[in-house]
Amino acid sequence: MKFFILSVFGKDRPGIVAGVSKALYELGLNIEDSSMTRLNGEFTIMLIVSSQEYITPDIILDKLQEVRERFGLFTFCRELEDAYEKLPESDEIYRIVVFGADKPGIVYHVSQLLSNMGLNICDLRTEKRGELYVMLIEVEAKEDISEEELKEELEKLREALGVDISFEKEEGGVL
Repeated sequence: MKFFILSVFGKDRPGIVAGVSKALYELGLNIEDSSMTRLNGEFTIMLIVSSQEYITPDIILDKLQEVRERFGLFTFCRELEDAYEKLPESDEIYRIVVFGADKPGIVYHVSQLLSNMGLNICDLRTEKRGELYVMLIEVEAKEDISEEELKEELEKLREALGVDISFEKEEGGVL
């Protein structure tokens, strides 16, 4: 089995997902993991795809040529050298919401704090709504962390940045 990472992006228009997924289907590729979203008028697709047949990144990109031209898309594809493995489920998952006046450094300061605490960011989304900046984060803890310590550190960061921060621990379930 071969695995590839594929990125596609361009101006948001209806039909991009259908066009890309059709080309991949016609190549016999299976979509293993995906993230697709609009960012300020641009649509982005990130995929892990697999194939049991002989295939190369160039074959995938050639197959996407028509959809690239039709939608004005940019693409990147590379084979994953190591066998693709799903990450083991984490012991603990937290959802963190940050919102407040937009200013440089919010993502940096929050992500640095989480890294320092040994928390891995598995999903991070931001959106600017007028002057309001909203960041939604899902983090995973592979080791036990103190919820009280996380709360205290987030409170210090809230005060330093002048934003509101809330968090909750996910009880069961999968991301």
